[in-house]
Amino acid sequence: MANTQQSHQEPLSSFTTLSQSLRGEIVRPGEPDYEYGISRWTDNSVRHASYVVFPRCSEDVAKAILFAKSRRLEVAVCGGGHSWSSASSTTGLVIHLGKYMNGVRCDPKARLLFADGGAVWEAVDRVGMEHGLATVAGTVNHTGVGGLALGGGYGWLTGRRGMAVDNVAELTIVLASGEIVKANEREHSDLFWGCRGGGCNFGAITQFVFKAYPQRPNVFVTILTFPLAKLEQIVEAAEDWYKTAGPDEGCHLRCNGAGAGAEVSIKSDPLYPSPVAVEKSTELVLRVVYFFNGTGEDGRKSANKFYAVGPSAEKAMEELPYVELNGLATGVNPHGGRKYAKGLTMRTQMTPTLMKNLVAAMDEANKSSSNFTNCGVLIDYTPKQAVMSVPLSATAYAGRGTGIEFLAWIYYTDPSLDPVTQGHVRRWCNIVSNEGSIATEAGKGEEGLGIGYANYDPEPKGAAMVFGPNYERLRQVKRKYDPGCVWRKWYPIEPALEGEKQ
Repeated sequence: MANTQQSHQEPLSSFTTLSQSLRGEIVRPGEPDYEYGISRWTDNSVRHASYVVFPRCSEDVAKAILFAKSRRLEVAVCGGGHSWSSASSTTGLVIHLGKYMNGVRCDPKARLLFADGGAVWEAVDRVGMEHGLATVAGTVNHTGVGGLALGGGYGWLTGRRGMAVDNVAELTIVLASGEIVKANEREHSDLFWGCRGGGCNFGAITQFVFKAYPQRPNVFVTILTFPLAKLEQIVEAAEDWYKTAGPDEGCHLRCNGAGAGAEVSIKSDPLYPSPVAVEKSTELVLRVVYFFNGTGEDGRKSANKFYAVGPSAEKAMEELPYVELNGLATGVNPHGGRKYAKGLTMRTQMTPTLMKNLVAAMDEANKSSSNFTNCGVLIDYTPKQAVMSVPLSATAYAGRGTGIEFLAWIYYTDPSLDPVTQGHVRRWCNIVSNEGSIATEAGKGEEGLGIGYANYDPEPKGAAMVFGPNYERLRQVKRKYDPGCVWRKWYPIEPALEGEKQ
């Protein structure tokens, strides 16, 4: 396989020249598909770009990059458009891969899945399972492949298979120079290392190749609802379960409310099981979403600690088709509207006292505005043995700690409520950080528990903090492949200076 395809070095400063040379399209404000090109999963991330390019091939992407450089425009790449930090948006030039470069194919003999840069996880799940294969995918399946995989990527299969970033086998990358390269363990191995965890810091990824694994067609999922009066028991049950959780299990402890402004229709979603579905309510609801990659009989046995608490309602999916697993949460995570969230990595256990204080603050916020449509927190009890089995130096991703992930959010529609919404969510996170113990250093194991999962945070903490002990090596890779910092979205890495050693 050749390392490098044709490099596009001629200047493309003319809009007309670029437009005529593309197999895809370039649009400006007011032109067809422009609004589609700048729309994002959350309206908070919408930016009015000067240009949107819809490429059909890597060569189109290269031409778009050179055009942007000639006009000193900031460049952003959009795949699924889910970025909390608006990394897929800019007032400069957007390279939107989702319109045309969204295909997925499978090589069942090699057990590989090939996903274009604009593909979403729903397509990856579907195509893989046509051959009885799966890879670690996002738990909201209209999320784009790129952002999740390059930034880490937790999924229901993480307990057994690690993170999405651990299952990337090869990348096709368009560099800031316009050069198109393949990166894997043999070719451009330094670039391959840096992209796996370094996000969009090195180029536009136009194709991902993922390792795929045999996957049973059906899995067990149950959604257990508990009254808040049992909050203490369910928190203790979750912590107890987590101590011995196996690689084929997963659990999300959720506390959320529909919000004073929610529509009744949202309650038909699987995450709002009966009897909550029958009427609108601003009351908070406590739920356990439990996953078992096996039979319902075995799954119920493994979840016995949760059943012993005595749920008030259950929505059990004894033989849920795997292809539907990552679609369970799509209804409560729709495109459009405004969304604000923050994540933390908890070093210590979630305690009943901490959770009670958190719920009290959430309840106040949940009832405070008729514009809030979804308020909640999630404690992600994903077993991390497979995540921590990967050496910290194997990829740039540096969050391989023993902590559990915490996410808080509010969905709403009124832009004037941005400061209020942010204040509520930050207050919830402050309760967790003040009363518990959060990770403040990237790294591995109990010595470096990993700071908050970077894909969960809209406000960058700084690249040095996120990448921890891998940062200096990343700076060397940045200097080699993007010394001019064409790629400066998400957590921008500062290139190493000439002569500076790692």
